[in-house]
Amino acid sequence: MSSINNTSFIFEGKANAPVLVLANSLAAAPEMWDAQAKIFSEQFRVLRYSYRGHGKTPASGTEASIEDLRQDLLALLEQLNIQQFSFVGLSLGAMLGIYLAAKNPERINALVAANFRPFQIDATKEQWDQRIEAVRAGGISAITNGTADRWLSESFRNAHPEIDQQVRHMIGRTSAEGFMACAKAVRDYDARPFLKDIQCPVLLIAGSGDMAAPVSEYPLMQSSIPTNEYLLFNAAHISNIECESDFTAATLKFLK
Repeated sequence: MSSINNTSFIFEGKANAPVLVLANSLAAAPEMWDAQAKIFSEQFRVLRYSYRGHGKTPASGTEASIEDLRQDLLALLEQLNIQQFSFVGLSLGAMLGIYLAAKNPERINALVAANFRPFQIDATKEQWDQRIEAVRAGGISAITNGTADRWLSESFRNAHPEIDQQVRHMIGRTSAEGFMACAKAVRDYDARPFLKDIQCPVLLIAGSGDMAAPVSEYPLMQSSIPTNEYLLFNAAHISNIECESDFTAATLKFLK
């Protein structure tokens, strides 16, 4: 694990290969991509990193917007001298990828955006406010189990208790400040004004059991993003873990 400008990251893979950036969900760290990174690094130079207050990246207050997170990533890319890249993001990572592709179309060659809402409705904004307040009052442990229960389906958790525990441990290592800041970026996100500005091809991935980003959200994106494909996996929210091999294969096929 390395660090530049207080942002921790892992940069690995085939020398002189095209760059692939992997962006985490909220309350996750680069290890959520361990299975994919091992495969992707055979063909790409793979960059994984942690948002402010996540993983080994220090917190920077309790307020953040998607623009703040874009600037954080752009600063890291500049320091690593990365100009063009493909991007795979899940949940908050997908939100960031969609925003980045619209605001910096010259930088992204292709985008995989998985398990995310293009905007929040009043009910989900209220849910985010409740989670933020719970963490403010009780720390990250106040939401760890509830978050993990939504991330992976009950059947998968029962069949793979070791993965379930790894996920809970990863969430629990997120700082309260980092969670609150990035949760506000999720709460306030609205991609509707800029979906049409995305120029790169996009692969949209949904989970049939994803309550955080239901499949009903995807027709809007399919009709708004100029060039896109859509896949539905039998998974809850963290589809790259629950459908590891299918997610990896579909991503590689799309990026080729």
